[in-house]
Amino acid sequence: MIAYLDSSVLARAYLADEAGHDQTTSLLANREIGLVTGTWTRIEVSGALVRAARAGRGDQAGLLALLDGDLGTDGPVAVVEADQKKIEERALQLVRDYAIRAMDAWHLAVAVLVLPSLLEPGEEAGFATRDEAQASVAATLGLSAI
Repeated sequence: MIAYLDSSVLARAYLADEAGHDQTTSLLANREIGLVTGTWTRIEVSGALVRAARAGRGDQAGLLALLDGDLGTDGPVAVVEADQKKIEERALQLVRDYAIRAMDAWHLAVAVLVLPSLLEPGEEAGFATRDEAQASVAATLGLSAI
């Protein structure tokens, strides 16, 4: 299985006081699942970590270093890209069809555009999110919940 990680899941890996922290760290350690995320994830999660650090929930430099390591060349999460115009067109369609938030649609658009090219024949495509509306749309799009 190859699974796309939404920012809502990945941010929890670095904040021990967040619900879902243990599940996310287990997912990052699971070598049976190939993990990918989009280019904007680093920006979204960085913002969440900086806000958390400023609220006294961790060391900003340390949190950001962990994120950068996990999204780095040797990290457990590969950062993937797709044609920006295609992402925007698909995300717009998802927002209009399902009334989901723009960034949730952006992540789903990247997943549906990139995952098929990464999968082996018969391999399952997954999507990990903490957002119920986004998870529902992911399932509609044929992505298995992680």
